[in-house]
Amino acid sequence: MSRVTPAKPRRAFETGTLFQRKDAIDLAFFRLVWSVAFRAGLALATGSSVLCGTAKYKTSGVLAIPCKDFIISASPQQDVFLMVCPQCSYANLERSVTCAKCATPLPLSDQTLVTGGQGWSVPAGDVVISPSGFGQLDPGTILGGRYEIVRLLGQGGMGAVYQAYDRELERQVALKLIRSDLAANPEILKRFKQELILARQITHKNVIRIFDLGQADGFKFITMDYIEGEDLQSLLRRKKKLEPAEAANIIAQTCRALEAAHAEGVIHRDLKPQNIMLDKRGRAYVMDFGIARSTLAPGMTQTGALIGTPDYMSPEQAKGQTLDARSDLFSVGIIFYEMLAGQTPFLADTTMGKLWKRTNELARPLGELDKTIPPTLCEIVRRCLEIDPHKRFASAAELLQQIEVWQGPKAGTRVLVQRVGGLPAYVKWAGTGLAVALVAAGFFLRSKLGTRLAAPHAPVSLLIADFDNKTGDPVFDGTLEPMLGIALEGAPFISSYNRGQAKKVAARIQPGASHMEAALAQLVAVREGVNAVVAGSIQKEGSGYKVYVTTLDPATGRALLKEESDASNKQDVLAAAGKLAERIRKGLGDTTPESAQKSAAETFTAGSLEAAHQYAVGQDLQQSGKWTDAINAYGQAAKSDPDLGRAYAGTAAMYANLGKNQEAEKYYQLALERIDRMTDREKYRTRSGYYLLMHNQAKAIEELSALVSQYPADTAGHANLALAYFYGRNMSKTLEEQRRAMEITPHSLLQRVNYAMYALYAEDFDTAAKEAQSILNENPKFDQALRTLALAELGRGHNEEARQNYKKLQGVGAYGASIASTGLADLELYEGRLTEAAAILERAIADDRAAKDEEAAADRTATLALTELARGKTSEAVSAAGMAAAGSKEASVIYRAAQVYVAAGQEAKALQLVAPLSQRLETEPQVYAKLIAGEARLKRANAREALNSFQEAQKLADTWLGHFDMGLAYLAASAYTEASSEFDVCLKRRGEATSVFLDDVPSYHILPAVYYYQGRAREGLHSPGAAESYKAFLAIKERGTGDPLVADARRRLGQH
Repeated sequence: MSRVTPAKPRRAFETGTLFQRKDAIDLAFFRLVWSVAFRAGLALATGSSVLCGTAKYKTSGVLAIPCKDFIISASPQQDVFLMVCPQCSYANLERSVTCAKCATPLPLSDQTLVTGGQGWSVPAGDVVISPSGFGQLDPGTILGGRYEIVRLLGQGGMGAVYQAYDRELERQVALKLIRSDLAANPEILKRFKQELILARQITHKNVIRIFDLGQADGFKFITMDYIEGEDLQSLLRRKKKLEPAEAANIIAQTCRALEAAHAEGVIHRDLKPQNIMLDKRGRAYVMDFGIARSTLAPGMTQTGALIGTPDYMSPEQAKGQTLDARSDLFSVGIIFYEMLAGQTPFLADTTMGKLWKRTNELARPLGELDKTIPPTLCEIVRRCLEIDPHKRFASAAELLQQIEVWQGPKAGTRVLVQRVGGLPAYVKWAGTGLAVALVAAGFFLRSKLGTRLAAPHAPVSLLIADFDNKTGDPVFDGTLEPMLGIALEGAPFISSYNRGQAKKVAARIQPGASHMEAALAQLVAVREGVNAVVAGSIQKEGSGYKVYVTTLDPATGRALLKEESDASNKQDVLAAAGKLAERIRKGLGDTTPESAQKSAAETFTAGSLEAAHQYAVGQDLQQSGKWTDAINAYGQAAKSDPDLGRAYAGTAAMYANLGKNQEAEKYYQLALERIDRMTDREKYRTRSGYYLLMHNQAKAIEELSALVSQYPADTAGHANLALAYFYGRNMSKTLEEQRRAMEITPHSLLQRVNYAMYALYAEDFDTAAKEAQSILNENPKFDQALRTLALAELGRGHNEEARQNYKKLQGVGAYGASIASTGLADLELYEGRLTEAAAILERAIADDRAAKDEEAAADRTATLALTELARGKTSEAVSAAGMAAAGSKEASVIYRAAQVYVAAGQEAKALQLVAPLSQRLETEPQVYAKLIAGEARLKRANAREALNSFQEAQKLADTWLGHFDMGLAYLAASAYTEASSEFDVCLKRRGEATSVFLDDVPSYHILPAVYYYQGRAREGLHSPGAAESYKAFLAIKERGTGDPLVADARRRLGQH
């Protein structure tokens, strides 16, 4: 491209003299163009022509505006490529990084990224940008001792993007490396931080997550999700255009991402096919919020600055006006148009022509280009592309709802259903004219004569609406729904959507609604992507009862199946419901033998109606997080029907949630004795729950893997499988399975708080705090969220914020107060205030004993024993250890009591105490037995033998405590390098120290000693880093009064 030297302007032209015609010209738009030309120093002579679309106007030459940059041609052969500063409007030369006048970082070009292959976005054009300043990283390079470079994905104006392997978290990430010449510019770094902050506001499965902004080895970088797949532009280049169902599916997912972004006040501003990634499963991810702006932070981008990519800009964006969320919806419309038609809607010879068209002309209707495109989708696209933002959809949620109505409950699987008996030949979806199968899932349909249509079926989710109880008898209120759900889930492909979660969604749709009747359940189903709604009623009929059930298509409300059943008396109503479940399952395509279906139905129909009602009440309370109340309800159910195994299993699960493991084990045993009266799915759940309680993660993973294999949409199965992996300290698999549970029920507070806790243990304190706070915004008294937030703040070094959250937790019921007491004591121990910690523990223990909670008392007494030991009160410590061991069989309690005995020189007593642990079937107790054996040997100054014991323990399970003990042993053996390495592991895995026994009991007070002993190891290596370690330790303990290591750390620091 040849360049011209800009001449000085002869005069400042008025806008009105620019054109000789005055028809349909957006003067504001051309005023912006004129100002750019003028600032560029171009002399614009009258008499030349400006091409705007198909119209020609007299002025000085051809002007074109590609995205954020401006090309101003003085003649067809001579071009000047300019980048205009959004701060002072100065025109800078091509590829300028900062403004030559005010030093503001300039907007990136639309050549966002040039890919080296699929797996990331590709540029808008074919021009490869090769800016200077890239520090090339070869495959195999280890950045910061953590990120192993796999390959270069691409390069852009701001830096290079690599695929990297995070060796610490064992996952693939995308690593955006900031150019070395830009990293020294504080304004550039500020902009990268802006990208990180904006993107991390948005937490959604369809948004690429930003993990961290870091620096190592002289580089600054951002890490984010790595998506194995391709971007939408690559797909369109390959296919030209997409089938309507595929295009609608991508747009629906994009809308969900934008809905989450807009809820945080973030506008994308540069949405285009390059910024939509597609993985191999077809999931869409929106990325690159680098030029997004927050409507909650005015002034970040000035009005008048032109930011975005021209082909996908909204009219108001092309004019440089203030934007809102509807600007993104215009870009969505362009992308949707391109996927359906194979071309963008605003075609012109120049970029300026394209921008002019969208500000003055409506897009050509899709139906004129391709009559096979469904009219409903044509109308959706037309509305997105309205010039006036007020005529578009009001929000991404409204647009999404229209797409979901067209899609039906399950997108992309529309199958013609043949005529059978008296059924219609097909079911029509409103506005599409397309024949579809029953709720678009490839179900089997049955006529009343039982003829079955042979078609394969896919997993089906059902939402059971509240039954209409017309009997006037409250025993039927909420009773039939969970029983029907259990019976329906006997079919391998059917999953009953969590009714507790559904009611929360219903409350958001219709605030104040107390009853989730069929119509409201349909809205919930459409919103949550549930395939079908099951609605029903029960009424008196003579001396008996009649139960009606209808299966509905959520999108249209059409009845897909209708069934009814009679009961001669009240106790027969459950049997009648079982018959209805059998018929529905058959209607949906269940091929389970009839005898097995009847057997499954009998697992709940044999009991009493009163038991079923109390069980239903317990389910509602459990789903609301009211675990103590749920125990009472399950207890009433078991009292009415002593053989109702699921009531005992529910009680066990609640006790486990409350941390009362001995009670939980007792009730699991009672449930297992009655397991024959459970469905196959319930058997998997009950056995795996027991194994999880007993920390037998291998058996738990075995049971749960079988469960999710047979029932892939089972939320509890995925959540508990995450827990099993967590007990095995496989954090990457833990987060993976928990994300799957969240995908099935994205609004579940329970699943979200689990994710927050796992993020905490994985040392992602920022994510844990953000997720916990978002939960507390919805439920300020969610105790586990408060506990997680307190520990996350402590992990981030915000001790006072942690203390305040624990104090809030004290006011959230008895369980919250109990957690808060342990947490506050943990915080005092962390800071070295041993006397204050002991006082808190003594009061809490007294409260536990008054409440007859011996297990909680024993746990806290074990911590008190170690506290007294640290205070130099050996006699009191030994006494407390004995009381703790006598009050609990928990391995974590026994281990801490034995630690006290070892420290007090009572080795034989310690080994005798842990001997039963080594005989347990579960791995965890065996680990603690070996650790005590090693600690006893270390006490006798036999470091080599101690290491053997610790290494044996690590072979059983890779625990934080094991690494700490090995560090102490290496230090005692003067193996300083090895000791330092072990302490480094403890610091890297400090998230596990927040609850080192993985029991949700705060234990972060064990972490500070690592800094002290790391200082000792570095001192042995004659490393200057020893002083830094001692300083870190003393900074934590600056308020401390009784920690015996503090004086030694100060003495050693004084020697450096």
